[in-house]
Amino acid sequence: MALHQELNQGTGMAELTIEGMDTALSPSVEKPGTGVAPLMTSRARFVKQPVEPDPEAPLPFEFTGTGGEYFRIWVVNLLLTILTVGIYSAWAKVRRLQYFYRNTRVNGAVFDYHGKPIAILKGRIVAVALVGAYQVSFNISPVAALGVGVVLCAVMPWLLARAFRFKMVNSSYRGVHFRFRGTVGEAYRKLIIFPVMLGAIGLFVWSVATSFSRNPGFGMILLIVLLPLLALAATVPLAHHFLKRYQHEHADFGTTAFYYHGRVSGFFKTYAKALGFLFLGSIPAGIFGFLTGKIHSVLVNTMFGWLFTLLYGALSAYAFYLFVRAYLDSRVQNMVWNHTELGQHRFESNASARKLLWIHATNLLLITFTLGLYKPFAAIRLIKYRVQSLTLVPGGPLEDFIADRNEDNVGSAGQEAGDLFDIDIAL
Repeated sequence: MALHQELNQGTGMAELTIEGMDTALSPSVEKPGTGVAPLMTSRARFVKQPVEPDPEAPLPFEFTGTGGEYFRIWVVNLLLTILTVGIYSAWAKVRRLQYFYRNTRVNGAVFDYHGKPIAILKGRIVAVALVGAYQVSFNISPVAALGVGVVLCAVMPWLLARAFRFKMVNSSYRGVHFRFRGTVGEAYRKLIIFPVMLGAIGLFVWSVATSFSRNPGFGMILLIVLLPLLALAATVPLAHHFLKRYQHEHADFGTTAFYYHGRVSGFFKTYAKALGFLFLGSIPAGIFGFLTGKIHSVLVNTMFGWLFTLLYGALSAYAFYLFVRAYLDSRVQNMVWNHTELGQHRFESNASARKLLWIHATNLLLITFTLGLYKPFAAIRLIKYRVQSLTLVPGGPLEDFIADRNEDNVGSAGQEAGDLFDIDIAL
C-alpha cells in the first residue's frame, strides 16, 4: 500500500494519501476552559477508476423499427406501385430494405442498404420475362412448358450466385461493405442438385400421367404421389444444406471471411421432425374452416365469389402450414447461425418455435380481420423477434476489421428473380 505524508509548515497540517484516499488531519487544539482536545476531523475523497468494457462480451442484435413508422412507408409504396403499374415497386423495395437495415443494430451501430432502384427494375423486367415465357409455353403445349421449365432449372444456380453477390455488395455495417466470393461454377457444383431433382420429378409425373388411361387405379395414383414426395424428402434437406454452406462460406465482411461448419445431418433431422408437425397443422386448419365456413358460404355466392374462394383456399393452406413454418424457421435459423463464424467472432441464435407460432397465428388473424391493413405491423413483429434472437459473440475488438472497398458491380437480375420465385437468399 502506497503511503505519503507531508507537513504544511504554515498550518501544521499533515496530508496523507493512501491509494486514492486524501485525508487531512487537523492539529489537536485544546478547547479553552475544558482541557479536552476535540476529535480529529478528516476529509476523504475516493476516486472511481473507469471500468474497461469487455471486448468479448456478447452483443445482442436490436431492431428499433415500429409498426406505425413502417405503415406510412408501406401505404405510400403500395399506392405508388399501383399508380405506376408496378414500376415504382423497385423504389419501394429500396425504401423498405433501407428501413429494415437502418433499424437493425449491433454494438450501437446500424446496417445500411445501397441497392439502386434502376438496377432492381432491370432485374424485375428479366424476372417477369422468365415467368412470362413459362406461362406462354404452358399455353402452347405441356412439352413446351416442360422445356422452358428445364431451362429455368438450369439457370437457377446462376441466378442464385448473382443474387448473393448483388445483395451482399449492397449491404454494409459501420461503412464497411459485405462481399461475396462465390463463383457461378461453384454454384452449379453445389446447387444444381435441387433443380435437377425438380426437373426429374416433373418429367416423371408428366410421363406417367400421359402414359396411362384417364382413370388410373389407386395404386397408380399412390405411385405418382408417393415417389415424388420421397424424392423431395431425400433432396430438399441436402439442397438446403448446400445452399446455406455456399451462401455463408463465400461471404466476407470487409476482408474478414465468414465460415460455416454445420452438418447435413442437422437438416435431415429438422425436416424429419417438421413432417410430424405437418399433421398437427390440420388442427388450426380445421378451426379456421369451422370459424369462417358460414362467411365463406355467403361470400362465394356473390359477384366476386371466385376471388373469395381463392383467398379462402390460400388462408386455409397457410393455417395448415403454420406449425411447419414456425418450426422450420426457428430451427433452421438457430442451426445455421450457431454454426457460422466471422473470423474469430461467432453467432448465437435462440429463436423459439412456440413464439414464432404465436406471432404467425396472431398475424394471420389480424391481417384477415383488418382486410390486410395489419400487414406492415405483422412484418415488424416478425422481423423484430427474429433479429433480436441473434447475438454476436466477439472473439476480440470489432474495430480490428479492415474494410475492403473493392467495387463489385453486378447486375440485380438474379436478386429479383430470386425474390419473385420466393427463394430464401437472405444472409
